Amino acid sequence: MKLSVKDERIIKELDNNSRRSFSEIGKKVGLPKNIVNYRIKKLVDDGVITLFCTTVNRAKLGYMYCRLFLKFMGFSEKIKDSLVNSLSKLKNIHFAARLDGSFDFCVIFLAKTIKEIDEIYDSIIYSLDNHLIDKELSIASRIYYLPYNYLYSEKEVRVDEVVNVKGDVKLDEKDYLLINSIKEDSRKPMIELTSKLGLSPQMVRVRMKRLFKEGIITGFKIRVNPKKFNLNNFHIFLNLTNMNQVKYKDLVHFLAGKKSVTQIVKGLGRWDLEFEAVLESHFELHDLLKELRNKFPDNILKYESTILYEVYPINTVKYSGG
Repeated sequence: MKLSVKDERIIKELDNNSRRSFSEIGKKVGLPKNIVNYRIKKLVDDGVITLFCTTVNRAKLGYMYCRLFLKFMGFSEKIKDSLVNSLSKLKNIHFAARLDGSFDFCVIFLAKTIKEIDEIYDSIIYSLDNHLIDKELSIASRIYYLPYNYLYSEKEVRVDEVVNVKGDVKLDEKDYLLINSIKEDSRKPMIELTSKLGLSPQMVRVRMKRLFKEGIITGFKIRVNPKKFNLNNFHIFLNLTNMNQVKYKDLVHFLAGKKSVTQIVKGLGRWDLEFEAVLESHFELHDLLKELRNKFPDNILKYESTILYEVYPINTVKYSGG
């Protein structure tokens, strides 16, 4: 599949701010709002855009962003179905995906305390122990979200950084209701938000503006399916050595400059840095990693990789102050 120039520009505008109205996007791309509406609907119907999402700084709400990677001894459809079914019944599951490579499955969940991490971790692991041969838990301390430059004819320079440092924020029930209402539907119409919150449009806008100012909501984005363009989403795990702050910034800057890289994660766990790259094949991945090693020969100790094979629509997170 190849995007038209207009669809490419629409996706770029949505990735910058997916709450923009059809009229606002139309002015940017030079199309009437009804045509913009039609094109966005078609991008959704064709499976190109899979989600309109709100980026939340979860740490400011007291949550840790935990990623659990699992490797099985013979990962069958039966095990997969059982795991997906179990995850849909657990609280605070943010993301689930089947992988192919160093790991077979990834679960992202949120937790406020070590006790909560332990409870969710045990709930997932205990039912799988007979099948698991490897598991790794990593807590993200810093996330960099990058544009979908692999789709764009002209590269866009933008890095949205979310630092997972707990904040001292005071939110009420309606603030949490607003966040939960738009976290998986950033384009939810204002009329629905006013009805759900029992507030006027002006008061909803005031609350949303305050959540932005306090760094709780950091943006409105979209999720794009690279498979529609015959591309693969690789997840690469890096072990680093001889690092300092300057070298770390240089490495992040290098990765952020690659059109294929869509996300960079600094975590606490087995790996020092992870990133996602959308590429056509393992040959392209090999070339990227070769360039990375040549650029940082004294810092790349080793790496592992896996392909994001299938994403499952599971999100049981309900943000709250409790």
